[in-house]
Amino acid sequence: MFSLADLFSLVLKNNFIMKDPQTLTAVARFHQTFKHPILPSPVIPEANRCKLRVSLIAEELKELEEAIANDDLVEVADALCDIQYVLSGAVLEFGLADKFKTLFDEVQRSNMSKACENEKEAMDTVAHYESKGTNCYYIKTDDVYLVYRKEDNKTLKSINYSPADLATILKTLNHSLFIEPAIVSILLSGFYPL
Repeated sequence: MFSLADLFSLVLKNNFIMKDPQTLTAVARFHQTFKHPILPSPVIPEANRCKLRVSLIAEELKELEEAIANDDLVEVADALCDIQYVLSGAVLEFGLADKFKTLFDEVQRSNMSKACENEKEAMDTVAHYESKGTNCYYIKTDDVYLVYRKEDNKTLKSINYSPADLATILKTLNHSLFIEPAIVSILLSGFYPL
């Protein structure tokens, strides 16, 4: 039986290209058809809309939890699709659609910076954590070195880890298009049910 890490490594080594659904585009079509909000720039919607968005995501997470408990792969797939759907709806309603790829790419860059690029960086990272009382080790995998905490094999961040800078992206991308929540309320009141 393959572990998830083994399977993922096998997929990458065989240059398997995953088919990436165009979820934002598909859900935008749904929002347009059913007159749900799609905001043109980043904004926090009114409290009732935010509450709805969180509720929809929580509901689908609960369905995923139940599907896993029931060992029901069909329901797992359904819940994951529904989570992606309501998440995409939230991206649209928070006005992040045009920026989402750039935001996601920045999070990906940050997450990948948790890996060490060479053995010296891995050794320095281990030394850093051990100086703080954390027993750890590193392994080489593919082109990077990964550092793990010994007690639970949790992945530890490289000393060169760089957190995602989403604030700068939000400020620099279409800064002039930010809309105040009061204006959003006025815009939506005539077009969308709140």
